[in-house]
Amino acid sequence: MSKICCRTIQISHKDFNQLDESTSDIKLFKLKLSSYYNLVPEFIKYLSIAELERAQKYHFEKDSNQFIICRTLLKFILAKYTNLNVSKIDIKLDPNKKPYLNLKESVYFNISHAEDFAIITLSNKAIGIDLEYLNRDFDFSEILSDIFNTLEIETVLNAKNKTQAFYNFWTRKESIVKATGQGISDYLSLIPAIDGCHSVSSKLLNDFKNLQVLSFDLNDHYVASLALITKTKNIDKLQIYNLPNSIEGLESFSS
Repeated sequence: MSKICCRTIQISHKDFNQLDESTSDIKLFKLKLSSYYNLVPEFIKYLSIAELERAQKYHFEKDSNQFIICRTLLKFILAKYTNLNVSKIDIKLDPNKKPYLNLKESVYFNISHAEDFAIITLSNKAIGIDLEYLNRDFDFSEILSDIFNTLEIETVLNAKNKTQAFYNFWTRKESIVKATGQGISDYLSLIPAIDGCHSVSSKLLNDFKNLQVLSFDLNDHYVASLALITKTKNIDKLQIYNLPNSIEGLESFSS
């Protein structure tokens, strides 16, 4: 059996120049995507041919630009933590289309974006992040039974803020799927998301034994959850860093 422990925590926002690499093996970075649109022409030169081809496949220019921004900023972050030049960062895809870095040392990363924000997370162990915009106009009632169990449905329907409760549970399940790499979206209702610790079949989690799932509000309109494959003690607070929004700043950050 495996254990999943879910809870909500607080985060603190800091500027990138306050980054303390010694404080935690988990790093979170917040991106306001619209602040990078003017850098897209510069960012293109950091992408591989395959990444440029992927960007061109998006139907809408906004989606293409957001992929370019997220992938480029991810490369700058990975360059900082591997002590490589950003031009040497080669992100590949595994058979499940999950990006990875082909290095001897363990470097795990994950990214999620919604509307105008994205989060990139980095760790020395498997990790998953999911970010969602709190869409007050989305009628989620028809899909509740597809992704939640009976207790979760009751909790959402009885919650004072139903939208918040729905997205809290949704991001928790998605972050777990991304951390384990299991590709079990058809079995989301079997993944527990209620606060507290839960025992589940190890096969459901790709044989990972211990997961912490931490939910937090990025700001007034966005909620996120972080899933950690870890045996470490409980984490009480997370710090999330704003990246620089200029080429010069990014080059300085990653050096």
